[in-house]
Amino acid sequence: MKKNYSYPYFSKFFFLFIIFLIFLIFSNNTFIYQRLYPRKNYYEDPGSASLKQTVDDLPNKAPFSWSVEKVDEHITKIALPPDPRMSTADELFEAMGSYRKAHNVPTLTKSDLLCSIAQNRADEQLANGNLDNHAGFDKYAQNQEEFSRMGEVLFGGAQSQYGVHIIEYGWDRSLTGHKEAIQNPIWNYGCGGIAGYFAVFIFGSK
Repeated sequence: MKKNYSYPYFSKFFFLFIIFLIFLIFSNNTFIYQRLYPRKNYYEDPGSASLKQTVDDLPNKAPFSWSVEKVDEHITKIALPPDPRMSTADELFEAMGSYRKAHNVPTLTKSDLLCSIAQNRADEQLANGNLDNHAGFDKYAQNQEEFSRMGEVLFGGAQSQYGVHIIEYGWDRSLTGHKEAIQNPIWNYGCGGIAGYFAVFIFGSK
């Protein structure tokens, strides 16, 4: 006689599995739906869109205008960006030596007399509140006997500048003789003076 075998556990689990599938297909449960079909791309950088918008909203900054304008026979108006601080007199002297060496003209020996004159002239520009077009220079040149020739260049009053920028972006770009003065090979001595945002350099030869 042939026996009938039943599989109660198999039938039970199979029946539950079918019910679960039907539940998944027809259920309106939000949690299950979102797990199966995510509404958000989790691989997208959340900051990328806002960063792009921020960059797009940044104002377009106009490039700096390096303008040069001759005002009169003594003054050239030169535009250059400000530096974080003003040069010292020593830094100005060192920058002048480097500049003259790069242009194959003799470097300068520092003179105590010229340093004193340069500082006095810088103080006069600051007290005056503007460049004096060399009006106060002659009294110093005439009341000394150490140098047979002397020269002077003036700069500033508007903003802080490094010594190298005073020379290379200022006097070197001048349209009123400053470039020729700082490159003149006849000078053997020199010194700089600083007061506020004003700079003075005095040259001498014996």
